[in-house]
Amino acid sequence: MTRLSLTGLMILFAIALLSRPAHAQTGPPTIEEGSKVTLQMTITLPNDHLVIPPHTSEYTHGTKQLIPGLEQALTGLRPGDSRRIELDADHAFGQYDAGKKMTVPRAQLPQTIARGDMATTAEGRPFTVVSLSDESAVVDFNHPLAGKHIVLDIVVLNVKPRA
Repeated sequence: MTRLSLTGLMILFAIALLSRPAHAQTGPPTIEEGSKVTLQMTITLPNDHLVIPPHTSEYTHGTKQLIPGLEQALTGLRPGDSRRIELDADHAFGQYDAGKKMTVPRAQLPQTIARGDMATTAEGRPFTVVSLSDESAVVDFNHPLAGKHIVLDIVVLNVKPRA
């Protein structure tokens, strides 16, 4: 039977550590660039006393599918983690821009459209109908949450590491 000196044991330990893959991790995967993430999210607009009920969504982290402030706050979380994230308008859906509100001929819109309805242009650009008359409509191309402070209550349901 061979006996190793303390120095020999330390060398073997160092070799074992260095030979482990750099990406090896223990425990559940963390949210990082390229991860497929499933979340449950509740959105609250505190200034409007409005709560948008929880919904589940999936996205790929780092592909700009989420607003930047939210994506940044999720980095490093694991399945089962929850977080309350507060975002001002600049880090959420941007400031409200009155220049994105315009009057269009009523004939350009579907007959059944009503005030408050959301629709899209032929090019796929979303808008909200602000007001209607027989001749015209005022439409708003701002995101409905533009200019709003939002609170997001997030629960990370699943994280699949980048393939």
